[in-house]
This record gives sequence, structure tokens and C-alpha cells, in this order.
Amino acid sequence: MNISRLNNKSEQSWNEWLAGLIDGDGCFLVSKKGYTSLEITMSLKDEHALCQIKQKLGGSVKLRSKALALRYRLHDKKGMLLLIQRINGLCRNPNRLSQLERVCEKLEQPFKKPNAINQNNGWFCGFFDADGTISIRKGDYPQLTLSVSQKNPEMLELFQNNFDGRIRFDSSANCYKWDIDRKDRILNFCEYLNNYSLRSAKKRRYLLISKYFELREAFVYRSSHSENLFKAWKIFETDWDNG
Repeated sequence: MNISRLNNKSEQSWNEWLAGLIDGDGCFLVSKKGYTSLEITMSLKDEHALCQIKQKLGGSVKLRSKALALRYRLHDKKGMLLLIQRINGLCRNPNRLSQLERVCEKLEQPFKKPNAINQNNGWFCGFFDADGTISIRKGDYPQLTLSVSQKNPEMLELFQNNFDGRIRFDSSANCYKWDIDRKDRILNFCEYLNNYSLRSAKKRRYLLISKYFELREAFVYRSSHSENLFKAWKIFETDWDNG
């Protein structure tokens, strides 16, 4: 495969990732005067992801007033047209699609509906960067869980259809969650992420998943083990908590 085709594939994967991120953490806006814009709000730890978008599309990344979060904003017409060229037909969130359709109308661009999706698409990676969680329930048997939260289960069904797992309503958070905690399902999702790299701070914990399974299966989390083995688990816990 030649370099130009590789670059095209890389750009398409990035576009799919961006569409997933926007579906989770972004919104398209049209002002009363008819000006269009895109906003994406993420954690302070995710500045790197937002700066990548700024590098490709322009725009700005600023600290939100009175909030420990960063907001990326794109509003110039040239940048918005480039954005539409990249993500039109790739977004899937019904709320985002209605916003995007209005933006396309204002910019006199044809609106494209998304096609069916499978694992050969960077959208899942972007959506996981936006609304995913990688966590370990500590206790007698530490359990790793990967999950995605949403007010509406529709987007979560895409994850379930492609990566198995379950969807349940979390009454404590007042939202639906898709999650996987079986090793085979987690490793399958990690294999997908190997092809479509995470760009948020979640990547730090993702890179520790193989170490988690290695240590857990050696039962080093039990204090009854040798001091050195248990110490290895405590070091891992510190790395995880800092991730």
C-alpha cells in the first residue's frame, strides 16, 4: 500500500474518531444571526485531544469560566466548511444529527446521513474518549470494567451490537450504561483500540490493562502473598489512580 493511501486511511480514521467525540462531548450551534460553530468540552486532562483538533481545523482551546474543564471552539466559516467535509455522514447521535443538519443548511452544504457501522470504524474510539470509563472495583477481588454512559440507550446499542456486553439503567447516576467486565470482551475491545488510538487521558489507564490482568492472575493483590509481590500490586494501584 502506498504512502498516500495510508495517509488517506489515517485521515479517515481520525475523522471517524472526531465524529464520535463530537457525538459524545460536542455540539453544533447556529447563532441568531446565522453564524455556525462547533464546541467540544472536555476535562483539563484531555487538553492534548483538543489541541489535536485545533491543529487540524483551527479554532481555540480555552479554560471554561467557573469550571474545571476546557472548551474547544470553532466558528470561522473556512474552518466549519473543512469540519463538514471531514465529519458529514459520520455522526450518529440523533441530537447531533439535527444540529449538524441545520449547520449544513446554513453553510449550503448537503447533509449526509450515516451508514451502518461495524468495528472497522474509529467512531467507537472517539465516543469512548468522550463518555467512556475504565475503572477497577477494589476489594477482595479487584474487577476491571469498561463502560460508556448515556441518557439515551440508542448509542449504547451500537457498542453492544459490536462488542457484546450489557446495557443497564444506573439509577444512582440517572443514566444508561453499557459495560464489559469479562476478560475476553475487554481484550477484544482493547484489540479494537489498538487500531484506533485513544487520544484522551483515558489512554493512560488503557495502557495499564495488560499489567492489570498479569498481576491479578498472579493474585498479587492479596496481602497474604510475599511482601514484594504485594508491593508490586500497590505500585500498580498508584499508577492506576494517577491515570
